[in-house]
Order: sequence, then structure tokens, then C-alpha cells
Amino acid sequence: MAEKRSKSNKKFMLLSAIGIFMVVDSHTFTAFDLFGGFIPYNSFFMPMFVFISGYFNKVDSSTNLLKYIGKKLKTLLLPYVLLSLLVFGGELLLDWIKLGQTPEVPSWYLSYALERVVTIGAFAPIATPMWFVISLFCLLIIYAVLKKFLFKIWNSFVMLPVFLGLHFWVVYLAKTMDPESMTYLLTPLKVLFLLPFLEMGIIYRNHLEKKHEGMSGGAKIGLMAILLGINAIRAMYLPYPYDVCINSIDDLSGFTSPYIVTPLVSSIVGILFWLTLVDLAGKPVYESRFVNYMSCNTFWIMSLHVLFFNILNLILMLISENIVYLLYFDSEYFRESEWYFWEISPTVKMFYVVVGILGPLGLKLLFDKVSSLVVKPFEKKKETKEA
Repeated sequence: MAEKRSKSNKKFMLLSAIGIFMVVDSHTFTAFDLFGGFIPYNSFFMPMFVFISGYFNKVDSSTNLLKYIGKKLKTLLLPYVLLSLLVFGGELLLDWIKLGQTPEVPSWYLSYALERVVTIGAFAPIATPMWFVISLFCLLIIYAVLKKFLFKIWNSFVMLPVFLGLHFWVVYLAKTMDPESMTYLLTPLKVLFLLPFLEMGIIYRNHLEKKHEGMSGGAKIGLMAILLGINAIRAMYLPYPYDVCINSIDDLSGFTSPYIVTPLVSSIVGILFWLTLVDLAGKPVYESRFVNYMSCNTFWIMSLHVLFFNILNLILMLISENIVYLLYFDSEYFRESEWYFWEISPTVKMFYVVVGILGPLGLKLLFDKVSSLVVKPFEKKKETKEA
């Protein structure tokens, strides 16, 4: 899990860093809100992560499926399990302090957590953002199997309409079916919902990237203006402006638009806008070590930022109850919910975002340091034996 590499594709490095920033910011109800008034985060950012995965997907007829699955188990599911345990331990410690009593794990909790993992994708509300890992793992494996066995007849421009049809079907089900009837179908349905964006990433890499990058600066600005205009028109035309959003993909809820094409259009507009903006203006930060480290460790930020929100709340609660009263900080609300925020001012909300990003990155940096100290003696012994 140690990640010290430097990403060579700077454009997508920055795009993934922006994406994870949006995830954290959206979970504070948009403290910074980067262009959110025009292109809301939750209208596109999770499909954008799949698009990025598609861009780097190189599965073909020569792919060894067993090795590929093993790699994904190592890079996705193993970190998922370990970070879930870390979050669970952190939650128990937080509850012990904020509730003032020794936390107890009910006998039914394991079955409850496993049920949540195979349905929503996360073992508890404090780990809700981790749903994406389970869906991405299943998506990549299913896609690899399909492409491996259909590679001779595979054509992205044929498969994309097929995947789009499945995507529209899922949106239709989400809008018309009783949510409880879909509980145990959530993961496969989310895979079908996200499939087109994986193929779009591949199509962009193979057919569109050079044309996109070759556009003049004025043309790129014009494209971004058109995309903003499209969203402005859609917001006026739809019954409610927020209908452009995909409110909650983890449980396939919040598809409020009356049109099944809305999530697709929203996702394409958002992805293309930010892809163009990064290509146009991102070069000044392409060599940023912080952006690179942030991009390399989106997994840690995705998994741990809500935990660090709660650590900040715990500190604020202890200050308010033992040192100086903090106006409008609701300790009782915090004791009951993992999603409480002290909303005394926009500046405080921004501080949550900073903590939600720097906390996980700081922990990851510590993990890297400790890992290197543990591994180095073994490496030296190995070098001595080989010499």
C-alpha cells in the first residue's frame, strides 16, 4: 500500500486530485464549491473517476485474467479491508471518548456490516464513501472478462451504445422501483450504471485525446463556455435546478430529473469541462509534489476523510465542554451523527475540507515512513546475501 511514485501523466494526475478534492468538499456541503454553481460536483465526479480508470485500462486479448484479478485484489480489496478496519477502530475510539462509555460491538454487527458491504458497499455510515471501491473492483473485473473473451469482435463504438442502454435501464429502475426491492442488486446495478464511463475513458485515450489537446486556447475556452451554457439551459428547463445532479449513487437514489438521460448528460458535461480546464490551465501545478502525492493517495482520502471530520469535531467538542464554549457547536448532535458539521461560518467549513485532505495524507505519510523503516533491514539482509 506504500505509494511513493510520481505520476507521469500530469493531466490525469491533476484531474484525479481535483476529483478527490471535490469528494471531500461535497461532503462538507461545498465549502469551496469550485464552479459548483454551474456544474455541481455530484452531477459528474464519481463517473469521472471511472472515466479516469478507463483511460488507463489496457485489458486486451493478451491479459492474464488470473494475474489481473490478483492485482486488483491487492490494489483495491486488500487496502479496502485494511482501511475499513482502521476506520472501524477509529470509530470505536471516537465513540468511547465522545459518549463517555466503553463501546460495545453488538453480536449482530458483523452480519450487518457484511450486508452493507455487499449492498451499499461500505460497512458503516462513517465509511460511506468507500462504496466506490467495491463497485470499481466489480466493474473492472467484469469488464476485463468481457473484453478478454470478446476481444476479437470488440469495438468500443459498438460496445458503448450497448453499455449506454444498460445505463439508461438502471436509471429507469432507480426512478421507478421501490428502493428496498433493489437492496441486493445495488452492486451489479451500479456496475451497469458506470460501465459507459469506463469505455468513454478508453475512447478518449485512443481516438479523442490528441484532437482535444490540439485545440487552440480560444477553442478550449469556447468549449468550456458551451458546456456551461448547456448546463445553464438544462437547469432552467428542468423542473428544479438541482435535477442536473445525481444525488446518491451509493444506493441509487436521488435521480430527481424526469429524464433518464440526465445523469449521462450531466456526467459528460462535467468530465469534459474539467478535462478541458486542466488541459488549458493545469500546467503550472503539473510538477507539484503535493498534488502528485494527493493524486497517488486518493484511496486514503476517500476512505478516511469522514473519520477526520469526526476527529476535528471531537476536538471542538472537548474544547467547548471543557475549556471555552463554542457558539452554536451542538455536542448532542455530534454524539448522535457521524455527519455533523459546525456551521458557524463558511471559513470553518473550509477548515473541515483541509482536515479531511491533510489528515489522511499525513497518516499515509506516517505509514510510508514506518513501512520504509520496517522494510529497509530486510532489504539490506537480502543485498548482503546476494553479494
